[in-house]
Amino acid sequence: MMIRILPEILSNQIAAGEVVQRPASVVKELVENSIDARATSITIEVVKGGKSLIRVSDNGVGLCRDDALLSIERYATSKIFTKEDLFSISTFGFRGEALPSIASVSKFSLVTRTKDTDIGTKIDIIGGKIRNVSDAGAPVGTMVEVKSLFFNTPARKKFLKSDNTETSHIADAVSGLALGNSHIQFRLFLNNKLQKSFSSSDDLFQRSVRVLGRDVADRLYNFKFSDEFIHVHGVCANPSVTRSTSSKIFLFVNNRLVYDRGLISAMFQGYKGRIMKKKSPLGVVFIDIAFDQVDVNVHPSKREIKFFNGQQVYKAVANTISNTLLREQQNMTAYSKAQAIPEEKFEYLDKTFKPDPIDRVEQSSIVWPASPVEDRKNFIQDHTLQKSPPNVTHNNSKLKTQNSRVTFRLQLSVIGQIMGTYILAQGEDGLILIDQHAAHERIVYEKLKQRYHSLKAQSQTLAVPETLELNFRQSDLLSNMLEDLKTLGMIIEPFGDTTFVVKAVPAIIDEKEIKPIILEILEATLIKKDGFSKEQWLENSLILVACHGAIRANLNLSRVEIEKLVFDLEQCENPRHCPHGRPIMISWTKNQIEKLFKRVV
Repeated sequence: MMIRILPEILSNQIAAGEVVQRPASVVKELVENSIDARATSITIEVVKGGKSLIRVSDNGVGLCRDDALLSIERYATSKIFTKEDLFSISTFGFRGEALPSIASVSKFSLVTRTKDTDIGTKIDIIGGKIRNVSDAGAPVGTMVEVKSLFFNTPARKKFLKSDNTETSHIADAVSGLALGNSHIQFRLFLNNKLQKSFSSSDDLFQRSVRVLGRDVADRLYNFKFSDEFIHVHGVCANPSVTRSTSSKIFLFVNNRLVYDRGLISAMFQGYKGRIMKKKSPLGVVFIDIAFDQVDVNVHPSKREIKFFNGQQVYKAVANTISNTLLREQQNMTAYSKAQAIPEEKFEYLDKTFKPDPIDRVEQSSIVWPASPVEDRKNFIQDHTLQKSPPNVTHNNSKLKTQNSRVTFRLQLSVIGQIMGTYILAQGEDGLILIDQHAAHERIVYEKLKQRYHSLKAQSQTLAVPETLELNFRQSDLLSNMLEDLKTLGMIIEPFGDTTFVVKAVPAIIDEKEIKPIILEILEATLIKKDGFSKEQWLENSLILVACHGAIRANLNLSRVEIEKLVFDLEQCENPRHCPHGRPIMISWTKNQIEKLFKRVV
């Protein structure tokens, strides 16, 4: 076997496999170079998803001829000079790999001029080989043109997706870069048509609305936090606006667009209890931190990072977002408002039917049982917080109102119950509809949680121990959890091979539910590949018990029960979402209602 030094072209092509993963990678690298060159205007032109053409032009400082020739040499960079610089990087680029890597797998052209020269420089490269260096007339700045990407590496080219898919990745990359640099004008042309244009006069909020979507226009909240270690700011969307993936979470560290699992988890933690499973929030998070506190040299793409004190960063992000949502939900009507139905959404099945203006529709009845249902399981005493609303007195263990309408903490007046499922109320700014099951589930959950934290974990011995038959992976995982589970009141012992026996469970858990809970914990931990969390297990258990203990839909409630339910809900830490993250209430403002009735235009 003979060891040889790889030819420069081949080594550049290998590097290109790390730096240039798809056309969007080219766009990202070139645009970041333009930002580093202090450009105030950047234009991106893409044809056929970037496979045919990518052209990035800027009005930055440009390059003289010698620097232009050096820029296409591997490891040539103006960003760092010493090993100390590597641990205090303030620019986007620094590795000196992007341009030579891109040039090695495309038909590449660079045109650049500085303000100190009248003539620019043009360099043409095909497949990593310089074909021509000449003078060129050009404005101050730099234009890089990349044609026929991966023309000489067909194995890489065949892994590219459709033009639409690649175009989508490019649009997302440009949107992300535009979010992080609101002082720069960005224009994106797709197949010679202007697709996106971001003005340099935009602020972060305006750009966030344009990138995250119009449905967040009036549901976006600013947040900010600072201490001696970190500065966090950005915007987050109302929990009612979600996506099925985390593609609308944009993360910036020292203005660099990054991907970091810890930061994404921190954002989800901030939304904890406010969004449903398998849904993702929307937001833009900026983190400003000392350059020597973050390592951006983790991967050639420079997208992945590593914090030297990650937990402190993640905690700051999670707490800031959580506190912001907690603040915003105090305005119940604005936070929980429903989307008004556009006029074009109304449609009659019979196309010939025209409503008669004098037709009257029978009003839905509001049901008021004369008294609480006798066999209901101690609804008021056992399943709600032991607090009484104003103007309510106790009499023989039953609640009676002193007047017909009770006003609660947020000036919420109960009107009645509809469909046996929803509570209708009026707030200061509009009409409120409350899901009684979700509301009671939140009340029970918080009561159980308070009880658990105020008392020591209590075990309930099973009359008949339950046997668990697991596979090898589940068995290994559970063996490492046994001591942690014991502190929560769950006693499980090995019973030979991969079999375990459950001898006792926490007193708050229905023993019939214990087996699926354990299996769910094991599967979730194996899938996520993260450490077992006692807090997460406890929360899942409490949510399960609350769900089973809460009143159901289609259950008529007395007025006393409704008023007590609404009052207790307002005492909760998070009265706007059930423990699963579903909204408890929605609202319509007076203006929305009047628009629906055409009182206002």
